[in-house]
Amino acid sequence: MSHSAFRNFEHHGIDLGVNRPKVLMACAQYWTSPFQVGSHHLARGFVAAGYEVAFVSDPISPLHLLQRVTRELRERWAIHQSGGIRDLASRLWAYVPAAPLTPHNQPLLRTEWVLRHWARLTVPNVLEVARGAGFSEVDFLYLDSVNQAFWLDAIPHRRSVLRIADRTTAFEKSTPASARLEREVARRVDLVVYTALSLRGYVESMGPRAAMHLPNGVDVGHFAEGDRTAPPELAALPRPLALYVGAMDAWFDFELIQAAAERLPHISFALIGPDHRARQRLRPRPNLHLLGRRSYAELPGYLHHADVGLIPFDVVGHADLVQTIHPLKLYEYMASGLPVVAMEWEELQALQSPAVLCKTREDFIAAVDASVRTPRDRNGYLRFAERADWSARVSALLARLA
Repeated sequence: MSHSAFRNFEHHGIDLGVNRPKVLMACAQYWTSPFQVGSHHLARGFVAAGYEVAFVSDPISPLHLLQRVTRELRERWAIHQSGGIRDLASRLWAYVPAAPLTPHNQPLLRTEWVLRHWARLTVPNVLEVARGAGFSEVDFLYLDSVNQAFWLDAIPHRRSVLRIADRTTAFEKSTPASARLEREVARRVDLVVYTALSLRGYVESMGPRAAMHLPNGVDVGHFAEGDRTAPPELAALPRPLALYVGAMDAWFDFELIQAAAERLPHISFALIGPDHRARQRLRPRPNLHLLGRRSYAELPGYLHHADVGLIPFDVVGHADLVQTIHPLKLYEYMASGLPVVAMEWEELQALQSPAVLCKTREDFIAAVDASVRTPRDRNGYLRFAERADWSARVSALLARLA
């Protein structure tokens, strides 16, 4: 966040001295996750605004070890065992709680009791750990995960916010118990914020006290001015290069990427992100490259050395979820000067971005081919991204809470 944005927060009258206001953020993702989502960026904005932040992620359990042991799981365990880590000049404390039973859409673990009471089983007790880190009470409580709804009763707070970034009931992990609890939390908090205009009806159906449209954004400086050194593995790939960065879950259209790579053998397709599912779904090809996860700090180097950014989501097969996605990657691609080719859905249409939106898979493949042959409008892409800088999003939320 820029120094000018920081000064703007000072003008809101927020105390930037020793007695800083505090916020506890109860989030699905952990702090050092390769997926730096909206809550991560809002946390950075709160710190820049003068807050001390506790960033508490959804819990882990010994049962996780019975599944596939990933790098992400090892990182979460390390944060838990350390008692929490400090970041952003020690103004942010991040923690991952652990308990023998944690919420999952699996037998026994999908029950209402586990969803509401797992925190009582944490070792060490998550409330005591938070108090020991200086968060016995907070100015406001922020949740993006109803798995941690217990904080509403566990910690004194002046204001509370629930952030809804997707139609959560469309995820595989959703259960009837979590859907009921989401509606309950939406009615209890002071403010529900939602990222996509297409989520408005979903949010209003829950009967919140107040609601606010707060779209996703981008740290323009990070992508426009970040390290542009070409990663060696990317420099070795034949050009032109089509790049995807992000999750490759059920809503990712693997068939589309497979077809594009087969139909466009002169284009290298590189996918960045945890790729366990991709390796199961995609057939090897000489122009199709699964690069695995990369840190947020590394992304500008990859994006600046690509020719087109891709958003290949399965709009037909997963309409309930995709239609309510407001994709961060659209802004991140454009802040890096990349043209974007995406499948079309309502939320992307409403943004009126410079992205090429495609109704069919055939359109998508043709657009990717055309995009690498067309001069790019870097300044136009950057101007679009600048209107969505996270500093403006944070200012709007803090003003509403004030």
